[in-house]
Amino acid sequence: MTQLGDKKLGLSPVLWFNLYGLLNGLVISENTCLQIGDFVVRVAANLGQSNDRIHYFKVSLENAGSEHPQLGLLRVGSATGLLQQELQLRETLADYSLVAPILAQIQVPDLSKIVQEPLTEETIEADHITPELTAHQDHELSTLSSPDGSEEIPENSEDIEQLTNETETAADTAESITENQENQTLENTAENITDNQDLYEGSEPETDEGENYLEPEYYPEENLAGDEGDRLLVLTEFPHPERVLSQWLKNSPNPLEVLKAITPICQLFWYFHQRHWCAIDINPDWLEIGQPIRCFDLTGVYPEDTPMSSGVMGNYCAPELSSHPIPSEKSSVYTIGALLYHGLYGREPDSDFLGVKKCDMPHLSQLLTISLSAIPDERFSLSQLRGLVIETRKLLGGDRVNWEIASESTLGLSPRRLQNEDSYGIAQINQGASEQVILAALADGMGGMAAGEVASRLAVKTVIDGFRQEEENISKNSSQWLISIVDRANSVVSEAVHNGGTTLSLALIESRKLAIAHVGDSRIYRVSDGKIEQLSEDHSLVALLVASGQISAEESLEHPDRNVLTKSLGSKPNLSPGYVQTKSDIQLQDGDLILLCSDGVWDLISNEEFIEIFSQSQPLQTAVNEAINLVLKRDAPDNATLLALRCSITPIAVKFNRVEQSLKTLI
Repeated sequence: MTQLGDKKLGLSPVLWFNLYGLLNGLVISENTCLQIGDFVVRVAANLGQSNDRIHYFKVSLENAGSEHPQLGLLRVGSATGLLQQELQLRETLADYSLVAPILAQIQVPDLSKIVQEPLTEETIEADHITPELTAHQDHELSTLSSPDGSEEIPENSEDIEQLTNETETAADTAESITENQENQTLENTAENITDNQDLYEGSEPETDEGENYLEPEYYPEENLAGDEGDRLLVLTEFPHPERVLSQWLKNSPNPLEVLKAITPICQLFWYFHQRHWCAIDINPDWLEIGQPIRCFDLTGVYPEDTPMSSGVMGNYCAPELSSHPIPSEKSSVYTIGALLYHGLYGREPDSDFLGVKKCDMPHLSQLLTISLSAIPDERFSLSQLRGLVIETRKLLGGDRVNWEIASESTLGLSPRRLQNEDSYGIAQINQGASEQVILAALADGMGGMAAGEVASRLAVKTVIDGFRQEEENISKNSSQWLISIVDRANSVVSEAVHNGGTTLSLALIESRKLAIAHVGDSRIYRVSDGKIEQLSEDHSLVALLVASGQISAEESLEHPDRNVLTKSLGSKPNLSPGYVQTKSDIQLQDGDLILLCSDGVWDLISNEEFIEIFSQSQPLQTAVNEAINLVLKRDAPDNATLLALRCSITPIAVKFNRVEQSLKTLI
């Protein structure tokens, strides 16, 4: 190990940096200008380096053509290292929207070839050192700093002469190295000083009481494999500092926000995997959270199932990569799981308590435990993980929908009706707090010798049985399924009942969405915000007369043919297209009420009375009973059946404890 310099010298750290840069061929420091493709960029800040000796710089694009120059991210590394690997990946990805595009790239054997004129006085002086010192450097050499920051003239003039001679010797050496680049030792020193420039650039020198400034000690590192040869420079836009993942994580996002951010990252990693590349780590400083996300650095993405030259360790790297470095799909799953953990708990996973991973929230617990399993084969696939993250986000970000259901049916008071020819049924499938599917069916039979009772009962049984057996078909296309199940009910009724038929009204509810199917003159209402709306159409003679303007709505209530139907089930074996009325995708809101009733109810209760009865703060069954009692008070000449369904929609409460301590703090 070679140490550069052990002399006391009063040069500023920035001046020393530029001096060493000249001696060793280094030219990138603050305010340095470089020509990269069509861009002239000025280095605004050195952001450090990665383990692969990729150097990161915040730069200003001087030729952006605007009053406020565009900021860019400049990365400099070996032309045979990870930057070159990233370029290969980018060729595979083409113009993928989740990856920030490259503005310019260049490969050079010597960085000095693309350096433009320096911009500051210090840089100019440092880059133009000659054997004869400038007046400014002479002043620097002749001035020593006291511990309190004041300048003192050394009493011993021999010390000044000695320092001046040493600096002149260094400058002569610089010119010699510039003409002859075969001195490999100094070239290696140049790379090492660049690698460690953040140790001294812009920092204040340490002082000891009664002593002058001490020159910093620099220790060159051994060259890494693949770190020799040409340099590769890659320029992209600079991510928005308030939107990068590292800043976003500091804002303590809630679980729903974390899942929302993780979803496109799953998509990005899955996209890599589809092209046989594997993301094994992620740098939060170079990933911008937004719609969509944008990744600025792909040096953490490797060819899948290709052994690496050495093990890797990182904040989000799978543990097996430290000893068995073969990137795989399961490595990417671990990385996403680690990022999920960081988002939820506010800290990166700690290997000392990865076996604990306690989480009292369903779905999130499973995502963490399986994704962060120490055994790769136990982890999800990327497609599984992506689907589960989306599903969990929907579950936790949705609403809890509850349905209160009530019903009542009466024979009525007519001495001519000895059987109740109305039938109804309600079936429900629960798939979670927000995934409820309900089918309500009501049929009003007609025909002598109990034919109407049989017809209505068969129609309801057919649709309820079909609902319970064909759950998957329902969710694919609710309207189409409703038409098909009504057509099936018609076939059953027409075969079993020759002198009768029935109406049929269906309400299919999926969470907070409603679809209906209807034949006949039973009715489906929706009561919402104090208003009532008839969703079904009356397939009757008086409805046609009202629609054509031959009679008024008031006259239809007393018309002698008001019970004559134009459509019913069982009258013919096959239903023609359009015979069944359907409506779908009716969005429901909190407090909405769905009513299904036979004509024995709506013929005796007005719309205003429905609103009054069901707007009271009383249980739904009490309101239904009140409506049927009102029908009976009005002599109930027909069978009367009423079904009521009222929805309650509330946001799902997400409570997640971020205060869990690690095992380290508990021991």
